[in-house]
Amino acid sequence: MSAPHRFGGIDTGDACALAVRERYHEEGRPARWIYFEAPPIERLVERCRAVFSGLGVEAFVIDGGPHTQAARAVYDLNPDGGFIWRHTEGEMQARDVSFLGVERRHVRMNREDLLDHLVEEFHEGAGRVLLPSPRDTGDEALLAEVERHLMNLRKKPRIRSSGETVLAYERNENHFGFACAYARLAESLAQSEGVLAPIAGGTVTPQVFEHRMLKRR
Repeated sequence: MSAPHRFGGIDTGDACALAVRERYHEEGRPARWIYFEAPPIERLVERCRAVFSGLGVEAFVIDGGPHTQAARAVYDLNPDGGFIWRHTEGEMQARDVSFLGVERRHVRMNREDLLDHLVEEFHEGAGRVLLPSPRDTGDEALLAEVERHLMNLRKKPRIRSSGETVLAYERNENHFGFACAYARLAESLAQSEGVLAPIAGGTVTPQVFEHRMLKRR
């Protein structure tokens, strides 16, 4: 079995969330979510360094705000595979942005589109999400939190300043939802921006996974 590619997503704010997914080269195999963590902002850079190195994360997307300095520091852990996300209207674009003489790749993308792509992927799997099996009560509690955040990715009518009514994602507790959306975006950008290294032969350590149905509570 060839080694998988791994992609990370990091959401920041009043709480931080880190998600890592992997995808095998074989056509048709679904992505698997292999790691989740909720590090405090004070340890975000340290934890990202350990996770990126330990799991072999090739590309990642991190939320550019509100912790801008931390986002830049995480990006600098792997500039070849990093992207800083910023919300913008219009079409997605990836470009270099210079700050104090240092260029970093930013990806500008609409928040609604970002989350739509993740939710559509879940729908394609008939609501099944391939998550690691918990090893202890701590894992079970963390995965329950991940599922709760994913279930919070739901839309409701919102009235724009123009008076137009649109469906938009609720502003609720969904940090792991955003982290997963960033990881999925990282996979897409790794392919389009030429981040991925050629597939090499190798094996990976077996890991137990289970399909979980996302159900409204």
